[in-house]
Amino acid sequence: MKTFVKTFRGKISYKKIDKYVDLVRRTLDPDDYFDLEIQYDDDWQFIKIQVWDRVLH
Repeated sequence: MKTFVKTFRGKISYKKIDKYVDLVRRTLDPDDYFDLEIQYDDDWQFIKIQVWDRVLH
């Protein structure tokens, strides 16, 4: 399992957050499962992406 964590300070536009998530998704295998958690507050945005690798049996 891989975890990507990013904290944006200040007021950040949704476009910048989407850009970060898209950059992380480009590094992943299309078959991998990921869970996205976003927390907002007045002064920061916290993004956590957990990735579970697909395992071939």
